[in-house]
Amino acid sequence: MEPLIKVAPPRPKARAILKRDAEIISQSMMREYPLVLQKARGINIWDVDGNRYLDFTAGIAVMAVGWNHPRVVRAIQEQAKYLSHGAFLDFCSRGSG
Repeated sequence: MEPLIKVAPPRPKARAILKRDAEIISQSMMREYPLVLQKARGINIWDVDGNRYLDFTAGIAVMAVGWNHPRVVRAIQEQAKYLSHGAFLDFCSRGSG
């Protein structure tokens, strides 16, 4: 799908979320763009105001398959049954099986 900008960002929904974020999140956490994501699929991302963008990094860690690829989602769901977070820098973990 092509980009679809319904309203110029950031609009009221995004501004309210960004304002709240600035009040409660450490200022050491930089926000590069006033973009508040709501969902993603493939190479598309949507903001809370309904705008659709093309994400040319498509999820960074899963660039080759894009956002929310069904096989990646299934693998995450399966793994979460066994270990959803671990001290991976301190311990070796094997995951499922």
